Amino acid sequence: MIAELRRCGLVLRAAIVVLPLVSFLLAGFVSVHWMGVKPEFTSAEFVYFALFTTMVWSIVAERQEVSSIAKVTAENTGIRASFAACGITFVANLIALFFVHQLRYSRAFIVLSAVFLLVLTVTVRTLVRILLRTLGGHRSAFRVLIVGTGRFAAQAAMRIQHNEFVRSVVVGHIQLPGEEVRVTDVSIFQMDQMEAIENLNPDNILIAVPTDEFSCLRRCISKLNGLGKPIRIIVNSGNGMKVRDRVIQLGRLQMLDLDPSPMPSIGYFLFKRIFDMAFSSTVLLVLAVPMLAIALAIRLTSRGPILFRQQRVGRNGKVFTMYKFRTMQVASTLEGDTGWTGEDDPRRTAVGAFLRKSSLDELPQFFNVLKGEMSVVGPRPERPHFVGKFRKNITLYQTRHHLDVGITGWAQVNGLRGDTSIPKRVRYDLYYLHHWSMLFDMQIILMTIWGGFMGKNAY
Repeated sequence: MIAELRRCGLVLRAAIVVLPLVSFLLAGFVSVHWMGVKPEFTSAEFVYFALFTTMVWSIVAERQEVSSIAKVTAENTGIRASFAACGITFVANLIALFFVHQLRYSRAFIVLSAVFLLVLTVTVRTLVRILLRTLGGHRSAFRVLIVGTGRFAAQAAMRIQHNEFVRSVVVGHIQLPGEEVRVTDVSIFQMDQMEAIENLNPDNILIAVPTDEFSCLRRCISKLNGLGKPIRIIVNSGNGMKVRDRVIQLGRLQMLDLDPSPMPSIGYFLFKRIFDMAFSSTVLLVLAVPMLAIALAIRLTSRGPILFRQQRVGRNGKVFTMYKFRTMQVASTLEGDTGWTGEDDPRRTAVGAFLRKSSLDELPQFFNVLKGEMSVVGPRPERPHFVGKFRKNITLYQTRHHLDVGITGWAQVNGLRGDTSIPKRVRYDLYYLHHWSMLFDMQIILMTIWGGFMGKNAY
């Protein structure tokens, strides 16, 4: 079952890698024979540019999971990921042409190659889906034995049997000691019925129990190994969170990574960091004069420091000092660390009221981003006093600290700023954690720029 998908995955990856070359050939043919545009590049330049585009495309397609067989078999079409990957590759080509003046390509050729790349990508993925569906319909169904009889096992059985790409039939379930029975219309066996289980002759054995019941599996797996069939675990965290299906090899030790955070991925800790540094540097350079004007206004209109410094909790619970423009009269540290800011708060200064309403008081936090203490996008950092309070009363609150905290976030652009529901804010933060991508970050930044600065709860 898994072997067939992997073989199709190799075919898909190979096909995806050669698409830039095919798109270049098609673009050259159309621009010359249909549009009458004479090529301005030599054969060597064509090869060099094709190799460069293929290299960029291979990396981007991998990061956007365009070449992932798992994504092809998902319910969506993958057009969004394909469009994003083609767009990034197109921008990379434009940058290369801008800096390398020796490369001479017409605008028609560049645009056509990008269009062909997108069309070919969507076409290849569609053809692979059709191929998998056709193969699945013409071969005999895989016989699957499932360990587990609870709700999670019942859901797993339903999804396996309804998968249109790999036909499967559940031939039985094995009940663990004390486990509830939620499955119907199928034979249920106990672990001491190994002879009857062997007579089922399953092709695959799937373990479908929540992770908090894994302690019961040692004896079960030991017996099932005697059947000589592939055994795989369908991982569920037991609390509704998605888990990352990765196995990490550390010397002779293999570890299944159950961390819901994208932090270990290259895309998160490298690409996100590069973007954070580039974006923050640009903002600080572009807004240097307005920030100096704000600093001067604060200095002239109220007594006290220009910057407000406060302890906040960041990734993995690490406490750091967050910067803001001061918007209130100087007060005790205890009052600022344990109290909320309310609407029409009398402590606000005249300049501070405007800064808070427009969110301009947050600009110094781009220095926190450059220091690596924050990100441009992520869950908003909270004060240690409230973290200690919320972690006791709100389920999964601490999970949001698996990520870098941010200047803006998914909760904030959805109106959850200031004195709003903390549990609801946490749900939005966890959604961001489970669905993070650079494209998602871009969406949040655009939403912040478009309508997030003048939020009704920003006071």
